[in-house]
Amino acid sequence: MIGPKHLFWDSCVFIRYLTKGEGWLDIAELISDTKAKFQGERRHVYYSTLTYAEIRPRHFVGSAHGSLDDLLAELGAAFEPIDPNPNILKAAGELRDAVPVNPFPKEDPDKKRVISTPDSIHLMTCVFARDVLGVSDIVFQTFDNGKGSTWEGKCVPLLSFERWFPENVRTQRVSEVCSLPRAKPEDPEPPLPLNVADENPAHA
Repeated sequence: MIGPKHLFWDSCVFIRYLTKGEGWLDIAELISDTKAKFQGERRHVYYSTLTYAEIRPRHFVGSAHGSLDDLLAELGAAFEPIDPNPNILKAAGELRDAVPVNPFPKEDPDKKRVISTPDSIHLMTCVFARDVLGVSDIVFQTFDNGKGSTWEGKCVPLLSFERWFPENVRTQRVSEVCSLPRAKPEDPEPPLPLNVADENPAHA
């Protein structure tokens, strides 16, 4: 498989793999490819250790893995965890403070969104990997396009994040996220910097 060498996985990618949800075959192929040699170097997948709290025992029911430890053992050294250090957490708080602007005022004038706490940590961890660890070509992979809801309410979709923040309202943290290439795991060569499909307001 041809594609980016440095990926960052949202928790939902691991969960889709475990539960064999939509796109799980593509994820399995990516895992297999990552563990093999890639053009003379190893492909790396980075992720936040927050993922450990988001993967629950029920996700292993019917899976080939009996536990989180089994999954991590299978993934091996090509998958690199990053702890949410104080700088990442501070940046996540700053990101969450940004106020989204509804891009669909005519279709749904009451549509309101927030940046969830887990999403902000994953996003700023990826920014940290890019800007502090020097992984300049990293691609944030997720299935999150805003269809679900959390205890915090409806959340800003990650794949079309920039649509909720016009340039005139973007904070520094929002701009950092908007500059991150984001794509679904099955996209082998996501466009840079961004060219994601428009969010469908009827299904958001």
